[in-house]
Amino acid sequence: LRSHCAEIYLRNQTMLNTKVDKLSNYTIIARLDDAIPLNTEEWVKTERLLNQVSEFVPMSMLNNLTEAIIAYADDQARRGYLLGQEDLVEELKSKASKIAW
Repeated sequence: LRSHCAEIYLRNQTMLNTKVDKLSNYTIIARLDDAIPLNTEEWVKTERLLNQVSEFVPMSMLNNLTEAIIAYADDQARRGYLLGQEDLVEELKSKASKIAW
């Protein structure tokens, strides 16, 4: 299921981004993937629920649901990362201006 999610995720990234944004987003995604483990209690619960749902709904519907969840989670993670980077830049600017005086 994880490899399927990753495949859908990469396909969505390819479709949604321009060539310039792809490298930037890939770097962000790679860093997030390294920092966020998938063996958390929340992930195990989510994976279990998706497996249970897959017994009752058509695979196409499950794929659409998975794609929507991944797109939403990716967007939220990307926004959080970018906000953190903006905060860091502001902090560094503030420190640099104090040093310059």
